[in-house]
Amino acid sequence: MPFYKTTKVFLLFLMWCTVALSQNYPVKHFTSANELPNNAVRSLFIDSNKVLWIGTENGVVRKENGVLKYFFEEDGLAQNSCWAIAEDKKGNLWFGSYGEGVSIYNGFDFKVISEEDGLIHNEITKLFSYQDKVYVGTSDGVSMIDINTFEVVSMENPPGNTLFRVQNFISYNKEIYVVTYNSGIFRIDWQKAGVALVKVSDHRFIYSVWIDKDSIYSSNKEYFTRHKLVDYLKGKNLSAKKQGASIIWDYVKTKDERIFAGAWGIYDASGGIYELVGGRMVSRASEFNISSREVISLAYDPDFEKLYVATRNEGLYEVALNPPITFHNAGGIKTLGFAGTKNTSAVLRDDAILVKNGKNEQTISLLQLKEWQEDYVQTTSMPLPRHEDHFYELDYSTVAEDIKFYDIKVHQDMFWVNTNIGLFAIQASGELERYLPLHSEEINFTPEGKLIETNPYGGVRVYDNLDAFKYSWFNPESNSTPTMIVNSLQKGQKTYLLSIFSGLYTWKEDRFISYLEKGIWNEKKLKYVAPLGKNLSISNEFGDVFIVNDEAAFKVLKKVPRAEIQGNTISFMENYRGTLIIGTEKGLNLYKDDRFIFVDREQGLGQPLLSAEVRENMLSIGSENGFYELDLDALIEPKLLVDDIELKEVFVNNHKIEWLPVNIEDRIELAHNENTLLLKFSTKAHPFPNKLKYRYRLNKNASWSLASSKPEIFLPSLPSENYNIEVMVSDKSTGLSFTRPLLNMAIFPPFWKTWWFGCLLVIVACTGVFGIYNFRMRQNRKFEVQKRLIQKRLEETKMEALLAQMNPHFIFNAMNSIQYFIMDSDVEKATEFLADFSKLIRLNLDHCTRPKILLIEEIEYLQAYIRVENTRFNNAIQVIFEVDPSIDAYELEIPTMLLQTFVENVFVHAFPQSIKNPILKVSFKLLSEGLLQCKIEDNGVGFSSGAGNRLHESKGVNLVRERVALLGYEVEETLQVTSVKNEGTLVLLKLEV
Repeated sequence: MPFYKTTKVFLLFLMWCTVALSQNYPVKHFTSANELPNNAVRSLFIDSNKVLWIGTENGVVRKENGVLKYFFEEDGLAQNSCWAIAEDKKGNLWFGSYGEGVSIYNGFDFKVISEEDGLIHNEITKLFSYQDKVYVGTSDGVSMIDINTFEVVSMENPPGNTLFRVQNFISYNKEIYVVTYNSGIFRIDWQKAGVALVKVSDHRFIYSVWIDKDSIYSSNKEYFTRHKLVDYLKGKNLSAKKQGASIIWDYVKTKDERIFAGAWGIYDASGGIYELVGGRMVSRASEFNISSREVISLAYDPDFEKLYVATRNEGLYEVALNPPITFHNAGGIKTLGFAGTKNTSAVLRDDAILVKNGKNEQTISLLQLKEWQEDYVQTTSMPLPRHEDHFYELDYSTVAEDIKFYDIKVHQDMFWVNTNIGLFAIQASGELERYLPLHSEEINFTPEGKLIETNPYGGVRVYDNLDAFKYSWFNPESNSTPTMIVNSLQKGQKTYLLSIFSGLYTWKEDRFISYLEKGIWNEKKLKYVAPLGKNLSISNEFGDVFIVNDEAAFKVLKKVPRAEIQGNTISFMENYRGTLIIGTEKGLNLYKDDRFIFVDREQGLGQPLLSAEVRENMLSIGSENGFYELDLDALIEPKLLVDDIELKEVFVNNHKIEWLPVNIEDRIELAHNENTLLLKFSTKAHPFPNKLKYRYRLNKNASWSLASSKPEIFLPSLPSENYNIEVMVSDKSTGLSFTRPLLNMAIFPPFWKTWWFGCLLVIVACTGVFGIYNFRMRQNRKFEVQKRLIQKRLEETKMEALLAQMNPHFIFNAMNSIQYFIMDSDVEKATEFLADFSKLIRLNLDHCTRPKILLIEEIEYLQAYIRVENTRFNNAIQVIFEVDPSIDAYELEIPTMLLQTFVENVFVHAFPQSIKNPILKVSFKLLSEGLLQCKIEDNGVGFSSGAGNRLHESKGVNLVRERVALLGYEVEETLQVTSVKNEGTLVLLKLEV
């Protein structure tokens, strides 16, 4: 083999080793170009709530679950330059500025302590919390601050002209030690006179120290040393071996015992991120992709195994030390596909095929493939396929560098590699088994092992004998012949072929079946197919995925719409223990039982995703610069990462409220105009915060909101109501969700919408209506009174007129009687009659102007009238008056002259000469309290119904009836006249008294 070929193969072998062994860690880089306020990061601290605090030269940053919050001088910070951070046991955060003292943050506001408050110096270099004190190291001395009273105690510096610059604090045997740069190591001594610094070691030029169990690492210029802690604090045996290089400013240790160091040489170009391995400083700049040589602070999160690296010039790096995804870098070479037999695996790259069989590894270069093609063309005795015979055109002049791979498949323990220069069957040893001069973008095999060669436009060939190149050709004009095939799968007794235009085909029992043409399935634009247990998963060109079963009869079991899949373009589908794996331009979707898990760049999976293969529990994904390996068990069965939600801040009408509820039963009560709220909340620390989506609902019966990536809820112009706000957190990294009540809140209605105000309005309205009603009633009553007075006066006037009508009638009858006596020459009787008549006239004149008279007066009047009338009858009529003893005739009043008319009728009509012993009886009886019965009866001739009617309709009776009606009586009930012929007449008159 020529030397250049040998060299190329050797380089390819080295590249394979690099792919197999190298690892790149997922890294996030935060700079002033994106999230940070400044690229100079001076300090890092992870608090008790797993929140990362970042101190920069231009402000402090709080990073919680991917959400960054910034604090500056205008927020209360003493100075934007932050060189040190600590947390006291009460949960307060302490920030040391390099120039303006200490800022203490309680979660709501800041308190500043500086030289004016007794601090020894305003340039803070280190903060250390221990019990009830925070020890403040400065560039020239030490102060101590009580966390309860904030009382400051500053210690006197040792004598000397050099600055007493504090580099660190050490806690050992309940005592605090101060490590300085060039003044030595001191113990803080509690004496009767106060607190003093007692020197215990003269070790100098210390940049940092770090305790690991019973040892201490001490960093000096261009080296570090490791000592026994006890010896170091006593200044003994300090001549330890100098190790490493550069100046280490900070150390951290991981839970798997790895020690990392951040270094910056100051005086030279050394520095960066290192791992201490066996006393050596091993650079991890390449694996971590950290180019800065000025690393001055480190922090480590053991829960998520993340290393935070602060640099003085390039911002902050976040490194996942134990990622679920491992990337193997191939130096810009694309990984196009994977294949594996029982004992052999192959990787298809854009420059070669790598075959591994046990410990034997073989690289098949593009040049080798071209040589195999050329050898076949030169030595074969069979005619080469031609485009004229409906073969897909193959260009035999294609050079090695232009070879294009389509796919790699496994059949009969051999790798079948499909390229633009032909089809290669390669043995597990890497030797060529067979070359076929076929150009096909998609091949597969029948269940019987026959090769299926598809041609986008020229039909399909199924080869019965590859040695003799014998095949059956299926004409593309037939509706059952597959055309434009883009993917295929051999499963069981069927081989499935997917067309981008005409749907699903199968090869079964030596023939092709078109599901579209047979009406079995009308889906046309199909792209990928993968097994899924007994079922199949098939995707279309638009990104939808169908779960189908084609064992007994074809059936679509479920459609997974593209809206539920992250990404629009599917690049591959695989299956692992019933979990469907879908690769898209956005990342990796794992789907099972309606649960989606999503993996992307946040977990360390970068784009593009070119191919995939599942081997045991590992998923390999090809990409542009190498390939990824994923532990599927770790991804599919993760633990619940979100099990709590904490309310952090509440803003009402853009104003932050100071009080937050401790328990969910606690309720925030707001006025009606305090109805625009912003609620900020958080889960506990999460390794992939961008995978969290938040939804909320205002009450149990309300619908959930649309998902949001921000852990906050904005509620504008809420109506007055009681709210029990719930939050649902969906974790796409696990496919799980967590729901928890967040806030119990009541917005009271304005007073004009309260029940009591409504009741008051009703009462006022009712009172108003009742008042108006009463007023109208009073007006009506007053009107009625006036009306009655007027009516009464009218009645009285009419009664007076009636009386005036009655008097002439009576006088006429009396004058007739007088005329009778004169004509009869009875002067004595005429004189007596005139005397009685004159008395009657006087009584009549007296009574006619009065609407009512006493009963005794009515009786006297009737007796006077009867004497006058009886005189005419020669006193032949017997007159009887009866008064009920219970009646007080001198108190009882009755209407004037109601009875006279009926008495008159007796004398006029009742007693003709034929009546012997005429009797007139007038009686008064009290029927009940307030009801008087007046009875007038005679034993006269009476009258028949006809005569009675004439009597009843006499003018006098009609006047009485009209008077009774005017007095308000019911005439028919009040006045009753009954008569029996030849037996007499009875008049009953009932009056209210």
